[in-house]
Amino acid sequence: MINIKNIVLGLSLIGASAFCAAIELGGTLPSFAVPSKGELILDGDKVRHQAWSTAQISTGSPALIFHVAARMSSDGIIAPIKERLAQGNYEPGSFQSISVINLNDALWGTAGLVSSELEKNKREHPEAILVADEKGSGIDAWQLKKGTVAFILVDHNGKIRYLKEGKLSADDVNTIIALLDEEITRSKS
Repeated sequence: MINIKNIVLGLSLIGASAFCAAIELGGTLPSFAVPSKGELILDGDKVRHQAWSTAQISTGSPALIFHVAARMSSDGIIAPIKERLAQGNYEPGSFQSISVINLNDALWGTAGLVSSELEKNKREHPEAILVADEKGSGIDAWQLKKGTVAFILVDHNGKIRYLKEGKLSADDVNTIIALLDEEITRSKS
């Protein structure tokens, strides 16, 4: 006779292993698409949206990807790495900076504020790729935690070199910068 506890335990282990396998060091990013909203594009003084997918993350240069909950608390989580990147004075095009903003995780009634802030950020950083993920496709595809930020560094061959969800320590920031610098050097050789 099959024990129902064993079935439930087996199913939960399958679910846990699937969760862990969605995105892992040394692997590649599972693909997903954002057909509505999508990437913010500067068009003169205006900002428009176009469909975006992970297929647009090009190989040949590293990509630093931020998957961000559309919440005010995300700004504080990202601030330390943004400061270090600004201090690094990186050559334009030396790496891809991609922010996927999970609009599905925004607090009720803040959609207009979030959209306005995204447009402001795009104008300030036209080289950065900003993606408005209206339905939370990234959370589902990459099986990330809601309500926080995920930091992902992908090397020039498309392999994940760094992954962390949540607040970064000073050591985490140092590690990301060191790995990014290493990947930029590798991509040039």
